[in-house]
Amino acid sequence: MNIIHLTPAAVAAIIEYKANLQIPETHFLRIGIKQKNANDKGLIIGFDEPTDKDKTVEIEGIKIVYHPGQALFFAGMQIDFLERDGKKGFELMEKK
Repeated sequence: MNIIHLTPAAVAAIIEYKANLQIPETHFLRIGIKQKNANDKGLIIGFDEPTDKDKTVEIEGIKIVYHPGQALFFAGMQIDFLERDGKKGFELMEKK
């Protein structure tokens, strides 16, 4: 079972961003949570080099790194890539 799920739209966007931004092969997709307060948590997603404290997994061909202490905030969730009202971006949501 994967720690997190990626929609086909998210996979396509990640591959496109990595190619267009010329991200080095040593950098993986980092997923994390930025917590402002107990009720307001936001997704952190970007390319980063793994550290010795990170866990690394491969999902849908995408190498993902995350801090194990944050996994309980996004385990079982899904990342989607949405385009609406002229805006686009990644969104963390309950798995459908």
